[in-house]
Amino acid sequence: MISFEGKYVLVTGGSRGIGAAVVRMFSRLGAGVAFNYNKNLRGAEQLAEECKKFGAEIFFDECDIRDFQEVRSFVRKAVEHFGQIDILVNNAGVWEYGPIDEMSVDNWRKTIQTNLDGTFYFTRTVVRHMLGNKIRGHIINISSTAGQRGEAYYSHYAATKGAIISFTKSLATELGPKGIRVNCVAPGWVKTDMTEQALSKQKEDIVKGIPVGFIGEPEDIAGPVVFLASNLARYINGEILNVNGGNVLCG
Repeated sequence: MISFEGKYVLVTGGSRGIGAAVVRMFSRLGAGVAFNYNKNLRGAEQLAEECKKFGAEIFFDECDIRDFQEVRSFVRKAVEHFGQIDILVNNAGVWEYGPIDEMSVDNWRKTIQTNLDGTFYFTRTVVRHMLGNKIRGHIINISSTAGQRGEAYYSHYAATKGAIISFTKSLATELGPKGIRVNCVAPGWVKTDMTEQALSKQKEDIVKGIPVGFIGEPEDIAGPVVFLASNLARYINGEILNVNGGNVLCG
């Protein structure tokens, strides 16, 4: 029932983790997909080759999402390659330990610049393209349970993810009348490179707090992202979709 034939998707931080799962799923469903990587060229190449086996058209390039000029250049190249961008998935982010009394200014700024500034940079640039070409587009932002309830020792991360929720709701009302739906997925614990160390130390306790009894895989987040971008969700706008196994229950 879901097909993205003739659609073009841009996924930030698409070379690994949740982003890579999103790239794979859209590719399998017929979309052309652009994604950026920061340092791991080999990982990006491997993902691109994997997706091309599905028959997907893939574009990828290096881009530091903290740099507005690099973001503008990346989006321009993606548009030149595909002709248009129909769907934007703001996924890229960092999650680094930081007790408030020890957190460095550099750590704070890196988190804000990556998680929040990067989301703004890509959204601004892609929305201008969508509006200029009268594209009925979709934007899906990735937040977190941390943005809904806070997270001790990760206050900088939680602050950015809470801001993304407000950003989503604001843009949904602003852009909905212009033909662009904006929604958000808020994951709980997911097995990725970013969470590997924490899960290795706390897995048993974490699983006890998840009613479904297991920790999610990146594909468990990619599915809801794809659903929100599809026509099955055409009447959903400004929604924060919780995907956490029941660990955090938010209305």
